[in-house]
Amino acid sequence: MLQEVPRQEKSHSQSQAELLQRLADDELAQAQHDEWVRTKVAAARADNRPTITTDEVTARLGALYDRLSSASR
Repeated sequence: MLQEVPRQEKSHSQSQAELLQRLADDELAQAQHDEWVRTKVAAARADNRPTITTDEVTARLGALYDRLSSASR
């Protein structure tokens, strides 16, 4: 005959501790993401390569596409 084992409820303080830990983990993850974004923005701002317009990119890619298309025929 099996006896039912009473379920152990989580204590109030244990639930609070878990919630606080989850909140701390979320805050840490957000802080790490913010730092990653700041690093990427700083690197982009420090980049001194010449800029290129969208029209120039479109023209260069079009020329490359044409070259590759004609080479594959």
